[in-house]
Amino acid sequence: MDASAAQQLHRDAIVVDGCSFFATRWSDRMETSGVTALQMTVPMTWDGARDAISAYHAYNNLVEREPRFTIATSTQDIRDAKANGQVAFILGAQSGQFLETDERLVEVFHGLGVRVIQLTYNERNLLGDGCLEPKNEGLSPLGRQVIKAMNAAGIQIDLSHVGERTSLEAIELSTQPCIFSHSNPKALADNPRNITDEQIQSCVAGGGVVGVSPYAPIAWRGGDTPPTMDDVIAHIEYVAELVGPENVSIGTDSEVTPGSYPAQVTKRLATEYPEPSAPLRSRHPNVRKTTGFESMEQLPDLTARLAERGWTEDQIRGILGENLMRVYSKTWGEA
Repeated sequence: MDASAAQQLHRDAIVVDGCSFFATRWSDRMETSGVTALQMTVPMTWDGARDAISAYHAYNNLVEREPRFTIATSTQDIRDAKANGQVAFILGAQSGQFLETDERLVEVFHGLGVRVIQLTYNERNLLGDGCLEPKNEGLSPLGRQVIKAMNAAGIQIDLSHVGERTSLEAIELSTQPCIFSHSNPKALADNPRNITDEQIQSCVAGGGVVGVSPYAPIAWRGGDTPPTMDDVIAHIEYVAELVGPENVSIGTDSEVTPGSYPAQVTKRLATEYPEPSAPLRSRHPNVRKTTGFESMEQLPDLTARLAERGWTEDQIRGILGENLMRVYSKTWGEA
């Protein structure tokens, strides 16, 4: 496939970024990236139910102000957004903290348009352990109830940032596919935020997909060279070889509107969770982003690189969005 064919493929494809956050207005970043839909982190990971409701309402207000945005609650909504030249928000969360102590809130938030919930964010919450918990304990009784409620409601279970044992127990318990929206293979980058081959294989055996991420601390494979697009491609190809290219997606873990990431949030997360970024920063203290894949704007470059490496059109369409769409459709209960 030549360069012009790769560009056309990217323009035509359904492109779903499996992890993004902080959309405050339309920006050229979305035009450049070619995204069709963004799986959005909406509430803060420490928010309770009241603050989460306010955060979700803010996205509804944003959509009302900006006609180029829409909210997707089905895969057809995403395809319609593509046809209409819009970008669809898939409302999500990177922690189940906002469910507090009541699994019945799952249905309430489903009614507000929420379609993806990550169980934990690095540390232990009332649902289970995060990936930075040294004891690596599993799901709590409430976590088990929440998984059943998410299955019943049709909300996608996301296991990025989730502890190894908790994630494996969630996959086993869930009657619907789970995803890792933005996690890389630990076999290539031994970072506490990354996932083992067993986690990858279990996720896919349950019908899910694994979203590779260019987030620099988890993309870096060590050594004297900071992370580059080549590292991201290595992660993609490792997962594809392990479980098949039809089970790989992409989650850029980047802000939608440039400059919208609040400084106080950056500081708080860096202070509370230094472990994932410590290895990279100890070797390359000034590196914050993966060279050549700094944000979702480089998604067309990823398409071009995969085409150069011999990936087929169907395989590239899969990683760009169709693999996630397949899982969403099953989880969300579409015909």
